[in-house]
Amino acid sequence: MPLVPLDTHTALYLLGVVYLLMSGLVWMILRPHHDAAAIGLWCGGGVIIGTTYLLFSMRGAIPVFWTTLVPVAVGLFGLGLRICALFRESGRSHRWRLVMLVTTLAILSIMLSGAIDPAWRRPVISLMMASAAGWLALLAREVGRQPNGRGAELITVSYVFFALTYLLRLAVGLLGYSRGSHLAPTLAPTLDLVLVMAGGLVAGIFGNVGYVGLALESARIRREAQARALQQEQIQRGAAEARAAALAERLAEREEFVRVLAHEVRQPLNNASAALQSADAALHADALADRGEVQERLQRAQKVIGHIVGAIDNTLAATTVLASQQPLAPRDADVDMLIELSLGDLDPRQRARVHRERSSHARTAAMDIGLMRLALRNLLANALAYSPPDSPVMLQVSDSDEPLGLVFEVRDEGPGVAQDVRERLFERGARGNHGLPGHGLGLYVVHQIMLRHGGQVSWAPNEPRGSVFRLWLPLVD
Repeated sequence: MPLVPLDTHTALYLLGVVYLLMSGLVWMILRPHHDAAAIGLWCGGGVIIGTTYLLFSMRGAIPVFWTTLVPVAVGLFGLGLRICALFRESGRSHRWRLVMLVTTLAILSIMLSGAIDPAWRRPVISLMMASAAGWLALLAREVGRQPNGRGAELITVSYVFFALTYLLRLAVGLLGYSRGSHLAPTLAPTLDLVLVMAGGLVAGIFGNVGYVGLALESARIRREAQARALQQEQIQRGAAEARAAALAERLAEREEFVRVLAHEVRQPLNNASAALQSADAALHADALADRGEVQERLQRAQKVIGHIVGAIDNTLAATTVLASQQPLAPRDADVDMLIELSLGDLDPRQRARVHRERSSHARTAAMDIGLMRLALRNLLANALAYSPPDSPVMLQVSDSDEPLGLVFEVRDEGPGVAQDVRERLFERGARGNHGLPGHGLGLYVVHQIMLRHGGQVSWAPNEPRGSVFRLWLPLVD
């Protein structure tokens, strides 16, 4: 029984047709999904190898030169193109020059061996084909270490088998040469030739299937990478848009603060100027005897100027320090000094209304004393302004264990906070219907200052009447 059910010529012809058909099929499958250059190299190599088998099948019908040296050279070139395709898959497409140089040297070696001794031609051809197939298998194994490895592994196995069949044919050729027999070109269905055709068939089918898997997996990985890059770009774009929106909001806030500052300062300055001019007129109108009236006018001017200074401090704090992105650098500051400085900022005639009670053992705390002074002054000034003129304001300093911190409580006997304002009490612009001038900036500044310190500000009703504002400043062990 023959080793193959077909004669060798027909088997080689069908093998060539398989390579041509598989190459066309691979091209149609992968063209929309993968790198056209890599597909072209792989499928072009397959077409050339298929042409090689077709030329081999014509032995006896056309001159021997076209069925021996030419198909061998063409076949090596086809394998070289597939090696270039795998180099491109691994990201080293520049290696094509090396591949073509090695392929050319292999073809020249075959021609030179045939010219020296025709008996050496078959062993040298087998050696070169086995080497090319082995190189392709090693390269596929290297690509197989990447995430797209399953298809590459199938290529590796296919071409390892292909290389082994040529090594067997090499051994048969060397054995014949050692016995002195001349191995003329023939297509006799010997075991080694049948195995070589089987290796070609395995490489032609499973090698192409493996390459389809490799390419589709590469396309999937590339799509996922593009999706991740697009998602990252969208995240960065969103962050940039958020930063731009925040910057625009800060700029709008600063413009609003400047407008508020201009409004807060212009009219009070006119009032202070009018009071000072009135006092000056009284002094020059022989009204020196009525010093009480002059003193009252001067005190009115001083009160207005104090209001202006407070408005400027709040506005500058909101537009510069509190809007800054730089982290706060708190330092140890004396708590009693903070209280004295805050009280010193108040109207001297109202200062006596503030009663102090200190139960805290902390002498110092980590803070920006300038900002904390502004926060405490704002609470005290509000308490004095919104409570009856003869009512006391209590400033209590105590310790907090859970969480560990220093607490400043400002209690007044004013009207309290309206229900509709409580939820937005510390927002910029929040104000009640108390009829006093202002733009709702003071408590907003207090809230921002405590946030910058890692602390809190809160409000609670005072019993039986009034408000309690509480500043909690964390203490560092």
